[in-house]
Amino acid sequence: MNRTVQRRIVLGTIALLLLQSPVSAMAKAKAKSTDKATYTIIHAIPSGNGADKVDVYANNTLIIDNATPGAMKSFTVDRGNVQIKIFADGVSPSSDTAAVLTSNKTYLTNGENVSFVAFLGADGKPRISMFKNMITEAGKKRGWLTVRHVAAAPEVNIRAGGATVIKNLANGMERKSTFNTKTYSVDVVLSDSPSVVAIPAANVSVQNETNTVVYAWGSAAQRNLGYLIQQVPVRK
Repeated sequence: MNRTVQRRIVLGTIALLLLQSPVSAMAKAKAKSTDKATYTIIHAIPSGNGADKVDVYANNTLIIDNATPGAMKSFTVDRGNVQIKIFADGVSPSSDTAAVLTSNKTYLTNGENVSFVAFLGADGKPRISMFKNMITEAGKKRGWLTVRHVAAAPEVNIRAGGATVIKNLANGMERKSTFNTKTYSVDVVLSDSPSVVAIPAANVSVQNETNTVVYAWGSAAQRNLGYLIQQVPVRK
């Protein structure tokens, strides 16, 4: 086979792959060097679990004073390392008292968007995890819906408009998918008992150029399960 024929075959294969995988090609779009990173702090530990009022520090600098359950706040920063520490109200990193929770040190790149979530593990004990937020466009008239299970509860199924869209979601895990842009009635049922509604239906709006993140939080034992919703803009 001569080089001209080989070149045509290679170029034809590349073109076919690009036509078949538009989402993959779109997902590879890189952030600009001028783009800043964004992180969000979410206090999803319900009342009565030792974190009713806390102070949140990033790299030993106070960023949220007197945070209470359900609090959510975002920050835009230059790329670099960030470590989140959560202390009891009035306690600072300079004291002899240890932090209630400490995240792993995380390097944020240009344009990156993440969420640090303080929540109850499946064992009912407080923990903190970092989730990366999808910021790639979902497509024309479509948006992302991300569901994160951060409640002290067993595995659950997520229903949207009466149809099961996510199955067997465990504590500390997430699932995401694209949906047509409209408002959905979303509820949560137990995976092993689909007739048992763990969190009643609530209207969730899936918007264009947005990643709608739904947190199932609280404690099944304390009967205070509910939703927190975060809207994350996607990169155009």
